[in-house]
Amino acid sequence: MKRRISVILCFVILFTAALCGCNSQNNTDATRATASTDTTVKTTGNKIHIDDSSLGEIWITELDGVPVNTLNNDNFSADSNFKYYSENGKPASIEGIDVSSHTGDIDWQKVKDSGIDFAMIRIGGRGYGDSGQLYTDEKAIEFINGAKDAGLKVGGYFFSQAINDDEALEEADYVKKVLGDIELDFPVAYDWEIIKNETARTDTVSASQATKCARIFCDRIKELGYTPLIYSPSRELYFKYDLTQLADIDIWYCEYANVPTFYYQFSMWQYSESGTVDGIDGNVDLNICFTNIATYD
Repeated sequence: MKRRISVILCFVILFTAALCGCNSQNNTDATRATASTDTTVKTTGNKIHIDDSSLGEIWITELDGVPVNTLNNDNFSADSNFKYYSENGKPASIEGIDVSSHTGDIDWQKVKDSGIDFAMIRIGGRGYGDSGQLYTDEKAIEFINGAKDAGLKVGGYFFSQAINDDEALEEADYVKKVLGDIELDFPVAYDWEIIKNETARTDTVSASQATKCARIFCDRIKELGYTPLIYSPSRELYFKYDLTQLADIDIWYCEYANVPTFYYQFSMWQYSESGTVDGIDGNVDLNICFTNIATYD
């Protein structure tokens, strides 16, 4: 998955709507911001202060009808390998990884034996050059079968660079083309990202169009028999998507931090890009799925 460039965001995102300052700051004057979109967003009017590990201190205007994060950060624990979450002294999470062909060869039984419960596997993506060519991850089917054979729960993700309705629909149908009759225990995630420091075909996509693409992809994925999920860091979730239009879809949240800071509810958290897991050479992304929130287990 494309690695995120963290912190010091001099944040002039190419939206058609004006943002009320999205820069992270190191002084006591927190940035004030509202959800960025070029359409009317339903809000409660409440101003919420957030100390985001990537964006710094920001203020958001609370969205109406979007479930808020009810996780208690005091309930997180960690050992030398993974993070855990509990409620009332009982486990309320399971451990996962996400991988692509860049991960290299994987001994899935060793991964399972190390304590990993689920794997999110890149199914394919769309290039962010002008042509926007669709591609299949060359390890997708091998990884899915290997993880399943080892007894892991398996989901997938698609790296999107859709710029219009038709491309979002095309991407969802492409997922089905790659998977065929393969059934998944976990969701198929829509991974649409702002490409930093490189020219991308999505640079001028409006907030309303980005939201529509996510909606179309997820609706089609559901029609095809899979559970949809939206993968994103806080930058896109706060300032690109209108979450009021996506409130019924679970979020797979990315933030590399000790505890999560995202204001709204999410069912899965990618908390590290530098984890180590037996059976995989090199670093791997680590995730935790909250079994008390997720619509799958």
